[in-house]
Amino acid sequence: MTLVIASLVMTLAVPSMRDLLQNNRITGQVNEMVTAFNLARMESIRRGEPVSVCASADQAGCSNATDWATGWIVFTDNNAGGNPAVGTLIRAWDQLPGNPTVNGAASFVRYQSDGTTGTAFTVTHTIPDCTGMQQRTIGITPGGRVGGVTRSACP
Repeated sequence: MTLVIASLVMTLAVPSMRDLLQNNRITGQVNEMVTAFNLARMESIRRGEPVSVCASADQAGCSNATDWATGWIVFTDNNAGGNPAVGTLIRAWDQLPGNPTVNGAASFVRYQSDGTTGTAFTVTHTIPDCTGMQQRTIGITPGGRVGGVTRSACP
């Protein structure tokens, strides 16, 4: 009888634990991206010059792709070319663990010296084996602020 009760409890608890771990993983990864956008905005205002965030596969230059799962970098962007010049890197983030799908509306977002971007920007983050409302979308307003992170149903 004890084994039956234990197996019943495990059958109910294991999927819940999996969902909890999935939600914690995606929340942590999305928070890292929000940190990068907030850092870029703050640095553009503090330095009084354009600062960009871009997808980066090598954490040194922009990959010119909309796949942000490979990592991303924050850098001063005085040449307005969407690629860092030597010595302009502010911070880099490595590839995300767990093979998530992270698609941006563009390969980079540039903050002007007043902290604005001029255009809206979104990044959609989906983890493997996504279930329920585990997909996240980060929205950045033309004013440069992270407008929020929204949950949506998995594709």
